[in-house]
Amino acid sequence: MKVLKKLTCLIAILTFTPMLYLGFSPLVKAEENIPISYYQDLNLNSTYLYNVTQFDSKFTWLDLNWGPRGDAITNPGGQIAVNFTGFYNDDPSAFAASCFNNPIPYINITFIENLVGILVTNTTFYNVSNSEAGLSLAMGYNLFHSGFLIQINNLGTLKALAAEQVLDTGFMPGDFIFEEYDYMVGFTFKQDNKYQNSTMIYDKTTGILVYSKVQSIFGPDLEIQLSNYELNYQKTELGIPSFPLLLLGTIIVITLIGVIHNLNKKKRTNK
Repeated sequence: MKVLKKLTCLIAILTFTPMLYLGFSPLVKAEENIPISYYQDLNLNSTYLYNVTQFDSKFTWLDLNWGPRGDAITNPGGQIAVNFTGFYNDDPSAFAASCFNNPIPYINITFIENLVGILVTNTTFYNVSNSEAGLSLAMGYNLFHSGFLIQINNLGTLKALAAEQVLDTGFMPGDFIFEEYDYMVGFTFKQDNKYQNSTMIYDKTTGILVYSKVQSIFGPDLEIQLSNYELNYQKTELGIPSFPLLLLGTIIVITLIGVIHNLNKKKRTNK
């Protein structure tokens, strides 16, 4: 009888705990103006800070028609701050128009210098497209201006778009390497004439840029990493299938009911 009471108590705990978990978990409302191809819970009110470990020169920010907008600089120990201002249409008629479909992310981007241990704002460019950022900082290749945020709903399509940019028929032929990890995806472009070598690594869930290293004759050589983000290059070859918590609890309950039934049956038989 004591065994039966203990099993009944265990069933109650396993049944109601998942329900409580689901019932009291906070529901995060997605931003209404985020296109479905991007991460729906992207926080448009956050500032994404990138720590700079390499930035070797002043550079001129260019629009998608290669027109100059102004000069900017940061340096090792400095930072780059990015705020997403929304999703809007880019100019499809621009000379260097992105291969990504509209609407695309727009950002404010600030370059911060480290002057003898003091962080000083150098330049801010307001409400510029992610495509412009990818072009100006060479974080992308040809028309694949991936910049600070990528679409995450179809990595296969994204990989195909990137691969198209290195073909011999393209503006700048080169090689393309795609790497996928448990939590990140990486894009590396190597131009045949060695004028550009760009690596961009993005968080697999949010699509946010977490690391970039660029060598380019068109702009500064740079290396940046998202602050407080741990790069994890782990790859899982064999995974254990995951089950929703409520389903797992149901399976356990059904199993325990069967155990109780067998115990009662044995008890009656022994009598």
